[in-house]
Amino acid sequence: MATGAVAYSHEIFCPSCGLKFSGYLEVEPDGTGKAMCTRCGASIVQPLPKDFVAQIPPDDYQDPAHPHVHHTHYPGLYQEPKRHPRFDFSDLVKIAYAPTKAFMNLYLSSDLQRAMALVLVFSLFSVGVSVFVTVDMADIIGFNASDAIRLGLEAFVAWLLSILSFLVFSVVAAGIAKGVFGGRGERSSTIALLGYCFPMYVLINVLLLVIFRVGFSGVGVGLQDLTTSDLNHVTAGLAALVVVAIFGLLWLLAISSKAISVANDVSTGEAGLTAIMSVTATGIIYIVVSLVIALPLGLSF
Repeated sequence: MATGAVAYSHEIFCPSCGLKFSGYLEVEPDGTGKAMCTRCGASIVQPLPKDFVAQIPPDDYQDPAHPHVHHTHYPGLYQEPKRHPRFDFSDLVKIAYAPTKAFMNLYLSSDLQRAMALVLVFSLFSVGVSVFVTVDMADIIGFNASDAIRLGLEAFVAWLLSILSFLVFSVVAAGIAKGVFGGRGERSSTIALLGYCFPMYVLINVLLLVIFRVGFSGVGVGLQDLTTSDLNHVTAGLAALVVVAIFGLLWLLAISSKAISVANDVSTGEAGLTAIMSVTATGIIYIVVSLVIALPLGLSF
């Protein structure tokens, strides 16, 4: 198993026996790649492919065939030196309308610590808005003063679970991108770029809460108390919730896929499948952890 970087080549030629095969080349400082012929065992030295991707050696590196690996989708990006880390709020906004360019810039300028700081701040903000809406809509959802401590505990646990879910999703996404689609498998970069997606998730969450508050504002608890005007008001609110939820989920899937794509050098389609598989795995883990935490404390989520 090699300890340095490797690059995938679709054509490796052995000058000793004439065999042509595809596989990994061990990256050398002089711009060449080294491999071993799978037929005669001779040492092979040849130029690295154009726009090659320096990768962490996969688990099966001793077997040179690895059909899922491909040429880079972002030529030259992974050979550029990373810039001094900083909070890049302009690219945070640019994610909404130019995600490819934004994430390519963020790949070079962001780091794990700053991305996690964004996640922590915006997750606290999201929980705060949720608690505010719950308290403000007390008459509608049946909340009373005696539930205050319970609500605070549930909000704290929900905040911890949101952080855990984000980390699990990011790590699983990096693993799937590498293991299934032959990507780079950079966990730190995946977490960093997905961390810049987190404020968008909070934006959608807050928007849904605002629609819920407006749609059900002034409505009583009992359905028998609803007037025709109230029913129309609630119906419009529910319709708006559904529309925003659907478009919000599709938008979040699109930008999350692009973040995974840039971090791991896989196609956007492969990244989308990675995101869906990661959400499924994260959801299962979330349910299990929620049950483990909730049952002893008598909480519900």
